[in-house]
Amino acid sequence: MASPSSIQGAIPWRRCIRPQLRLPTRRPLTTSTPLRQTHPPNPLRSSADTRAREQALAQSRRSISLSAAGIAACAVAMYGVIQLDPFGLETLDPNTTTTTTNSDSDSKNKTMLDGPPGFPDTSASSPAMILQGPDGSTQVETGTSSVPHFPSTMRLPTRSSTLQPGDALPASGDDGASEEYQLLGLGIRTVSFLRIQVYVVGLYIATKDLPELQQRLVRTAVNPPKEVDSPAVVQPTTGAGSVAFATSLVPGEREALKKLLLDEERGDAAWSAVLREGGLRMAWRVVPTRNTDFLHLRDGWVRGLAARAQKYTLSPLPDTSDSSGGGKKEGEFKDESFGTAVGEFKALFGGGGGGGKKSVSKGQTLVLVRDADGALEGLVQAEVGKSGMRFLGRVSDERISRLVWLNYLAGKNVSSDGARRSVVDGVMGVVERPVGTI
Repeated sequence: MASPSSIQGAIPWRRCIRPQLRLPTRRPLTTSTPLRQTHPPNPLRSSADTRAREQALAQSRRSISLSAAGIAACAVAMYGVIQLDPFGLETLDPNTTTTTTNSDSDSKNKTMLDGPPGFPDTSASSPAMILQGPDGSTQVETGTSSVPHFPSTMRLPTRSSTLQPGDALPASGDDGASEEYQLLGLGIRTVSFLRIQVYVVGLYIATKDLPELQQRLVRTAVNPPKEVDSPAVVQPTTGAGSVAFATSLVPGEREALKKLLLDEERGDAAWSAVLREGGLRMAWRVVPTRNTDFLHLRDGWVRGLAARAQKYTLSPLPDTSDSSGGGKKEGEFKDESFGTAVGEFKALFGGGGGGGKKSVSKGQTLVLVRDADGALEGLVQAEVGKSGMRFLGRVSDERISRLVWLNYLAGKNVSSDGARRSVVDGVMGVVERPVGTI
């Protein structure tokens, strides 16, 4: 048996071979809580919200059903309004059964003549055009409540060389001091993408000049301008160098003429050939749909003049004079005299029309007259509702009035596309008749 001393001496050795128990130490980057968090249960997978889901689904179905019922009710209501016509719109249509009955009764008393099918094409005539029996009381609807009607005919005082800007003109009566003009077409001038109405504009022509306009349009239809870049263009419509013309147009030629006058490229040459020669007394009647002023109207016309002059400088218009030989009018708007004429046109409206009043009231008539020589004259109604007019002034350069006319009638961008199409429809009513019958 070992002695106590030997046992005590063996304790250190036994302590070395016994495995030492160590407490775990905490690592510096560890946490006491687990990194993976527990999320609440998905409500869509929970059986506790089944009733709420069913209620929401039922409400959605009710909304869809109510929407479908509302659409169906609106469709039925619109159909009923169209069929019942509670506002009496059918009575405003000029092509009603009454007109048809009158035309049928009148046709029995007319002599039927042989001719090609569709001649004359009465469907192409404009309602604004009255070629026989003009009635001064006849009114043409404009399409806007601000200026509801335009007269189908109007009388304008003849030009007087003694008039000064601001002079008053007497009321135009049926006498030798005035001339009758007939309406060819009208439209509304709008601005911006909101289609804000500015004024109603209509083109008139002297009644005595209708045969001349008819002859020029027929010649233009028979000898249309070539392509824009071609040196051979419109032949002269008057003078010794003019070509022989037909006395009437067949339906195909009338349709081609209409497309030509509305063409964005060749329409400039066609209208310029008709206007350049002079001898046509025409007038634009402008009636604002809201209160405005002379400067606002003038700026719009001047911008159109500048744009047209620049366009025709880069792409000259055809020269239809007798000595041109079918060439182009180079540098027509580059000379100093044209700039002077533009200044005269600005001064025409700069001083308030010679009367000191620069504002133009709603419904007040403003007339731009082009005389037989191509000179431009301005007239303004003295007061709304009265027949007296005031003389604004005169610009003798023919190019100014021609550019103003082309700004409404020709090209891609016109002041009023509705007015251009209405005027073209009106001139179609002129050319559908044989030359010399107007």
